[in-house]
Amino acid sequence: MKKILGILIAVMMVVTLTATFVGAQQEISVKLNDTKIDFADVKPQIISGRTMVPLRAIFEALGASVEWDDATKTVKSAKGDISISLTIGANELKKNGESKALDVPAQIIDSRTMVPVRAISEAYECEVN
Repeated sequence: MKKILGILIAVMMVVTLTATFVGAQQEISVKLNDTKIDFADVKPQIISGRTMVPLRAIFEALGASVEWDDATKTVKSAKGDISISLTIGANELKKNGESKALDVPAQIIDSRTMVPVRAISEAYECEVN
């Protein structure tokens, strides 16, 4: 009886761990006006509970410019009368010169600058769902 109970517990643990692992491997999909954005090389990732995306892909999808300053590790972007800037590792985004706090800073992963998609989208006054 103890042996059967032990085997049942082991099987339940394996099934639970497998389901968790499979769920964690699902691709994150980001859409703009019902059109899926293609992230060719580095895929969106969840970091500290925030969806991070490669900045060039999201800025270009929003129709914004992208400028990178390698010396300061800062990205600048503009669209219409809105300009934003982010610095790698800084927990703030500047929109038209005004600082806004970020839960997760911009960071470099696999040679790509990753930014929190919600903060970027909201900075450009887009609705995020």
